[in-house]
Amino acid sequence: MSLELGLLAELRAALAGEHEIRSQVRMEVAGLAVETAIPAVYVWVFVGFSGRFFSWHNADRQHPVNDVPGAARRIAAQIGEVNQQIS
Repeated sequence: MSLELGLLAELRAALAGEHEIRSQVRMEVAGLAVETAIPAVYVWVFVGFSGRFFSWHNADRQHPVNDVPGAARRIAAQIGEVNQQIS
């Protein structure tokens, strides 16, 4: 498994364990598809080219890969924002 996929798998586990958010590592695009309350709408998370940051929201949002719990908290907040939009 590549470094990027390993980091995304760690992030997936943190999202599931701490925040009860489901996601899937998509090997074909080297990304993490994080589920929202909207069917078939995902927040996509990638590891940046430098390998130092997770990025999402069209790379507007980033967080260091050496802080997986912090990244999971920020992504969970983003998911909460998306889910509130449909309430």
